[in-house]
Amino acid sequence: MMVKGHTPEVLLSYAETPGAVKTINNWIDKGHDVKIITGRPSAAFDASRQWLNQHGLGRVPLFCLNKYGRDAFIKGSEFTLELEDYYKMHFDYAVEDSPEAFKFFAHLPAIQVLVFDRPWNHDCELPEEHFKRCSDWNMIESYVK
Repeated sequence: MMVKGHTPEVLLSYAETPGAVKTINNWIDKGHDVKIITGRPSAAFDASRQWLNQHGLGRVPLFCLNKYGRDAFIKGSEFTLELEDYYKMHFDYAVEDSPEAFKFFAHLPAIQVLVFDRPWNHDCELPEEHFKRCSDWNMIESYVK
């Protein structure tokens, strides 16, 4: 299922989450340094990049992070990150929807993690006070200063 779910045909078929593109572009226009870091396998990079470009997010750098140790990453590429590289980065905010990924913010105690409420995370307890559940992208945008 994971292999099929990351084929170009499937990735390119996804609709935009309402408000996401507008919000992200507003952040960039205001001078925020925005990056998209996904746990998708590096083989999904080209289709993911194409989707972002087609939906007006061509200005946003995309990285595939080997969060779960299941990917044979392309060493030395510009778009793949191992965890040790990610842990050297600095972020003020993160938007996340996967409870499995919450642990990857533990090294960033000052970060505000904006948890996009989805069916797969709706019942999970948020681990820290700097995690805020958000029902939509308008609410996400309201937290970012």
